[in-house]
Amino acid sequence: MAACVDHDVHVHTYLSDCCADKEHHRPAAILALAREMGVRTIGFSDHVWMNPAIEPSGWYRKQDATQITRLREDLSAIRTPVRVLVGCEADMRAPGQFGITRDFAATLDYTLLSCSHFHMRDFVEQPAGDTPGDLARHLLSFFTSGVASGVATSIAHPFLPCGHMAQYDAIVAAISDAAFADAFGAAAANRVAIEVTCAFLPPDDGPRTWSIETPARMLSLAKRAGCRFTFGSDAHCAEHQRKLPLLGRLIDVVGIGVEDVHPLVRP
Repeated sequence: MAACVDHDVHVHTYLSDCCADKEHHRPAAILALAREMGVRTIGFSDHVWMNPAIEPSGWYRKQDATQITRLREDLSAIRTPVRVLVGCEADMRAPGQFGITRDFAATLDYTLLSCSHFHMRDFVEQPAGDTPGDLARHLLSFFTSGVASGVATSIAHPFLPCGHMAQYDAIVAAISDAAFADAFGAAAANRVAIEVTCAFLPPDDGPRTWSIETPARMLSLAKRAGCRFTFGSDAHCAEHQRKLPLLGRLIDVVGIGVEDVHPLVRP
């Protein structure tokens, strides 16, 4: 049976600095919209940096454990039939350098780990060059380190080359099936899920710089390697949140079934 898009565990709130609508994109409104859409589980994934061993960027410095405290305070006043999970989106500065510790991860319901925020050029380690091959090797290095980190429940927008989307097709094409099999095999062995994200969907308005076949190939190889999946809108406003059902296109093409969904969010 094909998996139903009945959960969204990548939703930012007004607490994330990147939120596009800090006035309205608050937990109560997010949960009300989820109920209206028939979404059974919402996972809040605000950005957090909680690793005292690694100096955060200026952007991350103010996004610490108080994010979680404030979120839980907001949630305590809300009554909803929607299942609520409290997580975060953590980051990597470089392979082996993670924005949260295992101890902090253990205080949450789940953790999304981003392994491709290369647009943070003054903070995240950059590839050796800008060719598709350079970026492909860099993505593989970050991903392989991330799935072995012990802090990740699921990898956020995997192999999405943030800051280099004009080359997305070429970058993913530069990664062989065998290299993907090794990377996803490691994820499966470590029980780290792969996120199916709305960010994979080419925009409906404006120029399309990549093909849906690019993420479809990558996700198909993840499924073949035995990975489990989570679904996420990566919403920074209500408009983003409403795009979640569009993931059905990818789920059908890849053939993701109920049995392929991570136990955290399985019906």
